[in-house]
Amino acid sequence: MLNDNMEKNYCLVCNIETKSIHNSVNSCRACSAFFRRGIIIHKHFRCRRGTNNCVMKPGDKLFCKYCRFEKCKVVGMVLRKGNIDFSNSSPIHSNINDELQTKDDGTLLSLSPSIVPLLNCDIKVEDNRIFFDMKGIKNNINKIFLKAIPSLDNYNSYTTCLQRVIKGLEILFTNLSYDNPEDCIFIKEIAVRRFINKWQNFITFSPNFLMVLEEFASLSLKDKWIIFRNFWRFGDIITTLIYKVKIENPTNEALLVCDYKHIIKMKNVEFLDPDMDNRRSKEAFYLMKPTLMLFHEFLYLPMKQNNYDNVEVAYMITQIMFDKLILNETSKECQKVGGEIQKVINNEIHNYYIYNKKLENYAYRITEMTKLLSMIREYINRQKEINLISKIMNLIDISFMNNL
Repeated sequence: MLNDNMEKNYCLVCNIETKSIHNSVNSCRACSAFFRRGIIIHKHFRCRRGTNNCVMKPGDKLFCKYCRFEKCKVVGMVLRKGNIDFSNSSPIHSNINDELQTKDDGTLLSLSPSIVPLLNCDIKVEDNRIFFDMKGIKNNINKIFLKAIPSLDNYNSYTTCLQRVIKGLEILFTNLSYDNPEDCIFIKEIAVRRFINKWQNFITFSPNFLMVLEEFASLSLKDKWIIFRNFWRFGDIITTLIYKVKIENPTNEALLVCDYKHIIKMKNVEFLDPDMDNRRSKEAFYLMKPTLMLFHEFLYLPMKQNNYDNVEVAYMITQIMFDKLILNETSKECQKVGGEIQKVINNEIHNYYIYNKKLENYAYRITEMTKLLSMIREYINRQKEINLISKIMNLIDISFMNNL
């Protein structure tokens, strides 16, 4: 359930009362100093309970160091580059795929978010323009895509295409911290960095999600990049929609998801971003508001009303991955693979509706999903137009996203 209390008087790590800001987030001196020491000396911690999910309670004398350090990263703590060595020898630069852990039964564990603090530090805001070094992200995506082996095995048994996508989505949601929608809180301040960090997280973790499909993993590096560049906006919107539907919102009021934890009511917004000019921020938001309302009315509400299950969501996402417009830009071999995938998932969804859901006429469900994907495309196109207008009007320039 959404909490109306604001977070500004509490440390986001240990929840103790504090009014101070350290390492770019609300945090107490103890947690900020602990994070700084861990980063500078490249300290590696282990969870004392082995769960990697210890709860931080105010008043506890001893915190699990591993979970405390991970919580510092999740809430967005960063150190300025001048305070830390970001050389290639740093563990933060390690290959994303090296961070994938596998259980004895072959199941894929959550991807470590240790790269996120480095990426956060790459954000620079000067005047109205946001600068972001894409080199690190591109290098890590290349390392993932250069592997021809799927990031998810078959669990020693046969799994269908949609089953693999469903499992990949579960892992992706864990990596995006989308597991606990009941912990979301309302905030009033719009901060650009929150949205950029949300984008970073998806760009960081979604390549491994695509690699769950053996058919995608076997494609050439060039074809993988073509699909990914066309997919990430759709994928980010779909995952945000799924997460937003899980957040309790009985009034169906228009909400804006800033990240995994912070929600803004569209009608109750304050512009308090220290990095941006207040006037420009307001004008940019008013420019975007009609499109954000389109998101609420034509994406969020249909998604909530139709209550799509995991199989249907996996079907839509796979449709996006191997969309015909995208495939036209790829090689003949990729087009052939994509066409075969489309046939496979359509047969699979047919059998699911007939034999599992016992639906003899499922045309309405397919039609509604097609309409939703069409509206997502419309939303993306409007978003691109607004970003261009905002840049021309000298409001906010986020054109770095087009350089992926």
